[in-house]
Order: sequence, then C-alpha cells, then structure tokens
Amino acid sequence: MIAERLRRGLFFILWVGSAGSVLAFGQGGNPATLGEYLYSTPAGWTAAQYPDGIVLTSPVSNTGERCLISMWPMRPAGPSLQVDANDLFRDIFKTYEPRNQTSRGTPLTPSVVRGTSGQGWDYLILKRGIGKPSNPPGMYASLLGFVMVARLGNYLAVISGLSKDPLVSTCLGELAGNAWPRFFHSLRFRSWKPPAEVPEIRKKLVGVWTIATATASDQFTFAPNGRYGGAAAAQQYNRISNTQVLQTTQAYFGNGAYTLRENTITLMPDDQKNNPETGFFRLEEESKDEGRTWAESLYLLRVSRVDGKDYEVRYIRR
Repeated sequence: MIAERLRRGLFFILWVGSAGSVLAFGQGGNPATLGEYLYSTPAGWTAAQYPDGIVLTSPVSNTGERCLISMWPMRPAGPSLQVDANDLFRDIFKTYEPRNQTSRGTPLTPSVVRGTSGQGWDYLILKRGIGKPSNPPGMYASLLGFVMVARLGNYLAVISGLSKDPLVSTCLGELAGNAWPRFFHSLRFRSWKPPAEVPEIRKKLVGVWTIATATASDQFTFAPNGRYGGAAAAQQYNRISNTQVLQTTQAYFGNGAYTLRENTITLMPDDQKNNPETGFFRLEEESKDEGRTWAESLYLLRVSRVDGKDYEVRYIRR
C-alpha cells in the first residue's frame, strides 16, 4: 500500500480529484476515480497502480535519492484550500516531526504558494521541513514535505510530496532535472472541461517581469492587447592583465505578439514570425510568513534550441 511506503519515507504521494460526477466518498475517497487522472510520466520514470493510488517512480539518482509522485482517489473539497492543505499535511506526515533547517544547517523556511492553472482550477501548495524522529535528535536527514490542493468544482485534488531539500534534490528541487514543472503542466482530469483561456490569468500576466543574476538579466513586458516586449543582457568578464578585468555587457531587445491557450504560451517575435516559440507558463504567489504577505512570480518552461532540454526560469513582478 502507498500509505505504508510513505510511513517508511520512501514515497511521494499525489491525491487528486475531479469535478465531473456525483460520487459517494469514504474518508479515503473512491478508488474507482483513479481513472479520472490523465498525465505524462516523466522521462525515465516508471508507473505502477495500487489499490489506493497510482505511483510514479524516478530512477535512483547518483546521490541515492528516489522521487515518487502518487495519485490517490478523489475527495470532497472543503471551504478553504489552506485549511484543507494544513489538515492533509498533518495527516500525511503524521509520523514525521517539524524541521526548520536542513541537514547542512541552513534554513528550511516554510512557504505557501497559490495560483490558478491554465485549465481554470485554483490550487495551493504548502511546503514545510520535516524529518523522522530519531535518537540522537537530527540523526536522519531533514526533508521537504509538500501538499498541493486544487479545487475542481466540489471536489479536491491533493498532491503531496517528499524530497531532499530544494537546493540539493535532483528530481523535485531547484536543480536541473526537476520533474515537477513538466508533470504539473501535463496533469489533466478526464471530467474537467477547461476553457481555452482563463481571463483572470491574462489579466495577471499583464505587466513587467524580470530576472537578474550576477551575470545575466532578462525581462518581459506583457500588454493586455496580446503584444509583448523583451529585453535581455549578459555580462562577460575577461582578464586583460594581472590587475585589470574587462567587463562587457551585451543587450538584446525584441518585440512581438503572444497567445495563451490553457497553460501554454506562444511568443512570436516581429522579426521571426515564421519561427514562433511555444512553452508552458504558470503564475503563482508565494508567502513565507503564513499568508500575511505575498510575492508574485511568473514561471516560463521552454525547450532549449541548443541542447533540446527543458529549462524553467522564474521571473518576479517589477
């Protein structure tokens, strides 16, 4: 059973629901509803079905990490996504204890993320540091547990996961190879009929979004009329003597049109109208103080034209 594997700290669990039909629910949901879930198994992963859910399993990484995502039967939605997420987090991770720092001694800050998918359902993700009780304390690694709940009409989709902390996880973290964005965008519900476009998402996309690092920056400006402007800059440092470093900055500017369909975005530059680029996007707000303040983010998932790999970039609203 999936629940037993979670208690052993081996599995990441996904509980999901749909808005399509009237069902009788027990406490754990109706196993017959597992057929509601349509998704793409991440490349290299395997899928298996159990009486209480569907489990997707990654290969073991070179650091010994194995990631799993599991789909569980549907259940009714409560009045508040945050209340639902808190209740489910306590239930799913009841054999774990809270942790506020990683095994390396760095902070493991809890966060709440909320958004609306391109298919029109609202969701909330709760992330917290956890670990197995041990003697002496802290003997076992600190982990990141998360629960995602999504409202589909009167029903609730619930996703829970367990991984190493985001800075070192090779499959559900911030490193290359993160399987979450592609899986999130592939998720469908058989009885949920999404609109071609969600007006409030276009409204939220409008504005200026930027990213800046020590060596590169990028910016998108989206207008409500379907036009966008882009600007990017990269800095290079070349040593020209033992005491001098030459700094050069290359800037790139572009303008074009964009279209949205569900959770995909297509960018059509004016000077390359026959070469549009299509990717996935999601708009989220994150709070690290239990919902008192929120920061907006735009995530763009595109495929590199150089090596053919996925890359996702996070932009913040300016």
